[in-house]
Amino acid sequence: MDQARLAAYLAVAIISLAVGWQVHAWKVGYDLERDRQALEQSAALVREISGKTLAQIAGIRVENKTIYQQGRTEVLRETIYRDCVVPDAGRLLLESARQN
Repeated sequence: MDQARLAAYLAVAIISLAVGWQVHAWKVGYDLERDRQALEQSAALVREISGKTLAQIAGIRVENKTIYQQGRTEVLRETIYRDCVVPDAGRLLLESARQN
């Protein structure tokens, strides 16, 4: 009876190993197929973008234009004071603000 039990355990172990190996092979095959499809999709996207880019580049038209620059002169009618003199009250206010 012990040999029959040992043979049964050995058969279960071999079947489990075979099933596990087959499941592993299926998973590897699935992963490889998924990676192949992803590469095909990315290659198709690159081809599409390259085609659009080449079409846009082919549509570029070169134009030469002469640009005449014109100067603008402004006449100021208001007096601009160049010297700024702060009265004593303002100077004292500024100094007290700096100290605080």
